[in-house]
Amino acid sequence: MWQLKALFRRRGGPLLLVGIALATSGLFKVAAFAREAFIADKFGLTAITDAYFALQQLPMTFASYMCGAFTLAFAPAFAAARRQGSTVDWLPGLAYLGILAGAFCTGLMLATAPLLLRAIHSNGSANASGTLRILSVCFVPVVCIGIWAGICTAHGRNISSMTMTGLPFLVMTLWLIGLYAAGALNDLSLPVSMAAGFWLVGLYALIRIVALQPASFLRAPVFIWRVRDFRAFVRQLGASSLENAGFAANQLLIIYSMSRSGVGIVSANNCAMRIGLLGYTLMAMPMAQLVQARLCATPDPDRPASFRRWLPAVVVLTALFGAALFVLRYPIIRTVYLHGRFQNAELQAVAGLLPAWIAYVAVMSINTVIARYLFIQTRGATYVRRQLIAYAAACLFRLASAGRFDPAWAIWSSAAAEGCAVLLNLRGCLSLRAQPEAASSVPAAAEAAG
Repeated sequence: MWQLKALFRRRGGPLLLVGIALATSGLFKVAAFAREAFIADKFGLTAITDAYFALQQLPMTFASYMCGAFTLAFAPAFAAARRQGSTVDWLPGLAYLGILAGAFCTGLMLATAPLLLRAIHSNGSANASGTLRILSVCFVPVVCIGIWAGICTAHGRNISSMTMTGLPFLVMTLWLIGLYAAGALNDLSLPVSMAAGFWLVGLYALIRIVALQPASFLRAPVFIWRVRDFRAFVRQLGASSLENAGFAANQLLIIYSMSRSGVGIVSANNCAMRIGLLGYTLMAMPMAQLVQARLCATPDPDRPASFRRWLPAVVVLTALFGAALFVLRYPIIRTVYLHGRFQNAELQAVAGLLPAWIAYVAVMSINTVIARYLFIQTRGATYVRRQLIAYAAACLFRLASAGRFDPAWAIWSSAAAEGCAVLLNLRGCLSLRAQPEAASSVPAAAEAAG
């Protein structure tokens, strides 16, 4: 019996965790699709949904940063500080600064409202203006959610961290359905439900953060940059933020390109992206976490061989999942979206964009595993440099060709540019020999989608 227990600890434990992660991710993905189906049924693809899906990218990009680049730097710094004592002296100061940063983002979004509305071609819409004002209040709760999710990660509670980042979207879905049941559904219900989801979960996160060390929040240091551990955290945060900035700019330019292609295209792109990202959120990320854990636990001389064993499995699973999505794209779109005001014309618009998203997500999925290996082997700078060049190339193409090509080219350009970077990184991975041990880090963009 003890041999079976030992075998499960060595092999079954990680697989069980991946299974739980898949189930958790699947629950929130079902909620997201229920929300998307509801929006398609009650709102269709209109100027109202275009404004919402375009403007929500601002708080969503910030959320991606907090749960990606920020967590990657914060979690190890917090864990190291906790190992040295029962409290983290700079946590209260960081929370205060984070809340101030969120409030600043709210003010910045409101101050630049005319520019933002013109950029998405909704400057004459009262609904778009109201949507912008409501969404602008989402930044502060996102900060609280990101910090608490990072604390959960630092304690090794990965499922709790995933739940924390996915729960707002479940609340959004329930809130939106509740508005409909109460007969209160209107053109501003979409941003209202999003703000409600972030604020309810954000307040819970803030309570948990303060309860962790309540006394220290009453005497939070004002000059926390004088704390050596905090300065080390800021240096790591700067490094992890670099690629995230390039990824965010790339995604926002995709939205800008779509907004110039006509009414409903931004909404159609959002629908296609949701389906395309299924492979990344349900399969690639849990697999990447498992590969990273195995590579970190593998002795340095054996890591190249271990990576070569894992990579084909990731590539094959990614290809099979992408092929299944492509073959079943019309049944999936019909099942999720073809209701109410979402008719055949909208279906064709989403179906035209989906192949590009499937290809792009396949590139992202393979890149996620490659990135972890390169950072473990102390070659993260090479990875970031190639990714930034790929982002720049795709963005320049979109700026030069805006309005001249089919909207799907905005996504194909990213798939092609980042695919070239993947090939270069893969070539470097396969030629790597054992390197000295280094702290593992993960690029922020590989942790966002979702």
